[in-house]
Amino acid sequence: MERRRLLTTALGAGALSAAPLAAASATAGRTASWRRVPHRGIRPDDPEGRAPLPNPRRGFRYEMSYNARDLTSPWPSEQDHSPDAARTLGLLEREYGPGANLTQLYFYLWEYATSTIPRSALDNIESVFRGLRAKGYAAVLRFVYDDGVRENRCYTVRDVQRHIGQLAPLVARNSDVVAVWQAGFLGTWGEWHGSHYAHETYPDAVTAIMTTLVEALPPGTHTQVRYAEKCDMITNRAILDRVGFHNDYLTLGEGRWDYFVPGNPGWPTYLDVSGTRMMDGEMPWDKGQSSDPYAWSTVIPGVAAARRLQTLRFDTLSLVHNATVTVPAWKAAPLTERQALDARLPVSDGYFRDREGRPAARTQFEYLRDHLGYRVEVRETRYDLAAALRRGRLPVEVDVVNRGFAPPKHRRPVRLVLLDARGRTVAAADTGADWRDWRPQGRAETGDDHAPPAPSTVRAELALPTGARGPHRIGLALPDPGFPARGRAVRCANASVAWVDGVNVLAEVRLP
Repeated sequence: MERRRLLTTALGAGALSAAPLAAASATAGRTASWRRVPHRGIRPDDPEGRAPLPNPRRGFRYEMSYNARDLTSPWPSEQDHSPDAARTLGLLEREYGPGANLTQLYFYLWEYATSTIPRSALDNIESVFRGLRAKGYAAVLRFVYDDGVRENRCYTVRDVQRHIGQLAPLVARNSDVVAVWQAGFLGTWGEWHGSHYAHETYPDAVTAIMTTLVEALPPGTHTQVRYAEKCDMITNRAILDRVGFHNDYLTLGEGRWDYFVPGNPGWPTYLDVSGTRMMDGEMPWDKGQSSDPYAWSTVIPGVAAARRLQTLRFDTLSLVHNATVTVPAWKAAPLTERQALDARLPVSDGYFRDREGRPAARTQFEYLRDHLGYRVEVRETRYDLAAALRRGRLPVEVDVVNRGFAPPKHRRPVRLVLLDARGRTVAAADTGADWRDWRPQGRAETGDDHAPPAPSTVRAELALPTGARGPHRIGLALPDPGFPARGRAVRCANASVAWVDGVNVLAEVRLP
């Protein structure tokens, strides 16, 4: 406990100060005294080399639905879901297999569509967030009135705005477990079709609701709408830098309701927005899951899906939809390095090679799980111990590369730290780097440059504590800026990098 507390303190606002080192001076001053520590990516035969890397706000997700009134589910297929969200997540892990660290989270407000949400319902919602936190999950969050089972409710724009105002403080308190707050509210399942007053078809109504929602978002949190045509209705253009998209019918254009395809009028908007704003998707239910006419029971090809998701910089994707047809096919289908390269997809260091350098196939499922969103690899660490002994400040440089489908989309500190032999942080420095600039490989389905992504270098000087002696470790920390004590830090995709209480350990240093 003491170790964790000291680390958190050192990484917070009161961290030991150290000035960032300018790139030009670091390069000009480098001498033979600099030491290099190369790093490699995760290979299939490494310990846990085929396990998921559960980094925040990216990857596969499950799905959960609750009536806010009593935490029951509106769906017959979910009657085994518990009001205890942690227990329900355990059930989903067993039913759909591991590999997700997010869940789509619907809260149905049917009873309160035209009234104030009572404190009891707000407390129910907060209890679900606590369950997510206990399991280390985050939510792709959506609030909804109409479930398609009960009659649609006659809510107004003012009702929606009032409810956003009630929900905003609750979401802010729990934004460490909210990956994105989707627009929702309007229409069946919050998908912006079929609402009683058709608010989703009127630009003034859409603008009023979206302006209220964006202004209520916690700092750094994004929202999402279903289609580009809905986003185009927003006349308040100042809010658009926090509005992404969710594709709720991913079929690679084969299905009637998948508009996220080249040639669609919204395609340029999806390309433009997806580089900086959150993108989520789900395939249709298959006929083994649903008897509805929109069910889809043709396997959606895994490589083609990866190309589309990479092109549109998707961060999250449902593991629950099409779970008896497409997902099993992805789990059974091998994917080789040659196939990934031919498809113009990113190839992580050593990902398709064993520790002897021999080819080793992955599955399409593994590849999608590991490359949705960002995937940060450390390539090399450099430090000048001689300079540290002369001046009491340790210059450090770290090369990183993003092998994922998307750039990071939330601001996050990039810190270099020095740990002592007990794992306590004894020095820390903000590098001044913006990790959202760690760009991924060019888009697979466009004329982009498809060469591997360029490395980025972060630099800082660590002030050595007075009297520091013996073994120490240099680390890279990417903590949650809003919740450094309970939010999840980012772990690098390296087998050669240890993980110590939210710090990626990059090098061993002995101070004489």
